[in-house]
Amino acid sequence: VSAEPVQQPAEVELAKANEALSIMEAKLAELRELKLAETFNTVKNYKTPDSWSGSLKLGINLSQGDSRWAQSYAKGNLEIKPKQSLNYYRLSGSYTYRQTEAANGNEYKSTDKMDAEFTYRRTFWDDWFVQNALGYRADHIKGIDREAQESVGIGYRYKPSSKVNVLFGAGGGVEELDADYEDTRSGFNPLLNVFQEATWSPIKRTTLVQKFNYYINPEDSQQYNYIFSAALRLRLTDLLGFEFSYNKSFDNDVGDGNAQDDVQWRNALVVYF
Repeated sequence: VSAEPVQQPAEVELAKANEALSIMEAKLAELRELKLAETFNTVKNYKTPDSWSGSLKLGINLSQGDSRWAQSYAKGNLEIKPKQSLNYYRLSGSYTYRQTEAANGNEYKSTDKMDAEFTYRRTFWDDWFVQNALGYRADHIKGIDREAQESVGIGYRYKPSSKVNVLFGAGGGVEELDADYEDTRSGFNPLLNVFQEATWSPIKRTTLVQKFNYYINPEDSQQYNYIFSAALRLRLTDLLGFEFSYNKSFDNDVGDGNAQDDVQWRNALVVYF
């Protein structure tokens, strides 16, 4: 009868080390799963202050027909309405980027723009309010390197029912523009502003939202621009929803009389908080 092979001390130690390593890897995997579950539960159960309401929109749109392009879109929005307070705050910002493929196969940047806005409102009598708005935008395809606007105005809120809310107003302020074109508009200029917003919730978890802003230089009626948007929001759960929107931005003069128009249809996933 042949004797069993005797393991060398080095082989025994190597086997023990491999066994210990396997146990450690199993423990680490278990810890990772626990940590991931803990993080998920923390995010799931996290609650913002009752006076806060916000959303994060993320969208990727593709076209594969005669026109081939890929567009990425992100937008954040935060509203703060303290209970029994006359104050209202809103902070929003977005970024849109599109890469288009030409007929010869070359790719080029067809959209590259961003914007941010801070709005403060204070009700002073019934449905009347004063507003202070600070806005920033850049649109490198239009040739707008930087545009900053500061305006103060007065508005009125009309709410015929719990499902409909409309507000409109006007104001004035100043803007600073830095554009690619050589023009007389660059630098600081006065501005007048007309604004309007509307929301309608016809059924539960469905909302129609519309906004319009018009800006004009009172010293030159040819220097004006407006931004119009309309969106349908479907809230699937307390956390997730979808948004389908139409967005139009028109600039009558971004320099030397150059007019620029931009229209986009977007769809996005919405994360509410």
